[in-house]
Amino acid sequence: MKIPKFFSTTEGKFTAFLIALFVILFGYYFFDSGASGTVKNVEINQNDHIRGAVNAKVTLVEFGDFQCPACGSYEPIVRQVMSDNKDILRIVFRQFPLTSIHQNSLVASKATEAASLQGKFWEMHDMLYDKQKDWSSSSDARSVITDYAKALGLDVNKFSKDMDDKTLEDKIMAQYKEGVDLGVQGTPTFFLNGKKIDNPQTAADFDQLVKQEASTQ
Repeated sequence: MKIPKFFSTTEGKFTAFLIALFVILFGYYFFDSGASGTVKNVEINQNDHIRGAVNAKVTLVEFGDFQCPACGSYEPIVRQVMSDNKDILRIVFRQFPLTSIHQNSLVASKATEAASLQGKFWEMHDMLYDKQKDWSSSSDARSVITDYAKALGLDVNKFSKDMDDKTLEDKIMAQYKEGVDLGVQGTPTFFLNGKKIDNPQTAADFDQLVKQEASTQ
């Protein structure tokens, strides 16, 4: 094949080099991104907060933000699905506070982790969602949430001390980073048996997904 005269010149050779380099880099990006873009599965570990069936066929992981209105709207749906599938479903909650838009989200996450040290993660979890409108816009959300701790029968002094423990914030931010690594961009984001799903619109849609997944196990 005859090489075009342009590519025989110095300028042409340089252009050809750039084209070849572009092809190589594009090819690398295409194949590499195809590999790294593969949906990652979320895995359960000993530090997770879990409720539901002990020998569950289906595990639902939620990355959530306690101040997020969408999370608050989904919570009744999640509870309904759990109630309707109590023998086959377990639920795992992972912290994903969107601190740039929800000023009290980190305080709320810390409150659930502090409550978990007294065996009441889920009680605080439910309280925060049930009363989301009361504390989320407060200028002193911590005081409001501390009152919830009292109502739950927690040792308030220990609760307050634990909320200031940096290890809890480190745990929360580690979960946040894991979510980012898994492709979580907003809340709530759900993973069903390790795989990310589109958010179902209704409890019936969610229930169908759970039952379909259980039937394959």
